[in-house]
Amino acid sequence: MTNQAKNQFIWGIRILVSALFILSAVAKLYPTPILGIGAFETKYLGAIGIEYDIARILSRLLIGFEFSLAILLLLPFYFRKLIIPATIGLLGVFSIHLAVQAINGDASNCGCFGELIPMTPFQALIKNIMTIGLLLIPITVFKDNCDERKKFSPILIIVLASILSMFVFLIPSESSDFNAEAETQNTRLYNSIQKKKILCFFDPSCEHCMEAGKEIIHLKNTNKDFPEVKILFMDAFDNGMKEEIDVFFKFIGEKLDYQLLSIQEFNPIFWDKYQFPGVLYMYEGQER
Repeated sequence: MTNQAKNQFIWGIRILVSALFILSAVAKLYPTPILGIGAFETKYLGAIGIEYDIARILSRLLIGFEFSLAILLLLPFYFRKLIIPATIGLLGVFSIHLAVQAINGDASNCGCFGELIPMTPFQALIKNIMTIGLLLIPITVFKDNCDERKKFSPILIIVLASILSMFVFLIPSESSDFNAEAETQNTRLYNSIQKKKILCFFDPSCEHCMEAGKEIIHLKNTNKDFPEVKILFMDAFDNGMKEEIDVFFKFIGEKLDYQLLSIQEFNPIFWDKYQFPGVLYMYEGQER
């Protein structure tokens, strides 16, 4: 293979992997930046046990870092010694988590490409392994064909600019007034429950929530004293989620009383305290 052919091959790898990172970052902002990142924080980061306030920071750091890597993969600054190892390291960390999910039989959307391109953990793991394999070529087989400039300041500027832009353009919607209103709504919701009730916090498209709902129906049908059940659904994409709710109730085998809340309404009530799927036993407005 000639040097020109090698150079073209390496650039093909760089462009392909850069495009993957751009797609991954943009997909987490689908269908709109606020709704997309809100869903990513709640459905995926929250699902692995990350608290709401931390997830809001981590999501922006992650998306900003993905954008910065996409740019840096096309630039020569410490390409072999820093950028590729950092990219492989990030993919490696994600791959470990995906492997654990796949081994445990989790076939739900892993969230790598948000809701834009659903992927199971196994599919995402294969994608990461293939990407790592491609990235190893420029630093092993064709390492002499990679131009590398030892200048760190452009890297620092691009990473900081990418991350800071996420915090500037994706300002969290919660304000002190909003939090006060959410707290009022929370109190009003709980006070409206004047007797025993099971209060469920679900995302209608969440497979774990669907399984929890099915178990609740089983308990309800086998126990005549089982409390009434009310479901609070999160409207992840502000579209009414009618189809998802219909599928949810079809899966669990019975339609229950429910209320649909936007992410902005849902998160302060639920996610700063609990994680999906959330099931509370309420008695006269109090958690038991």
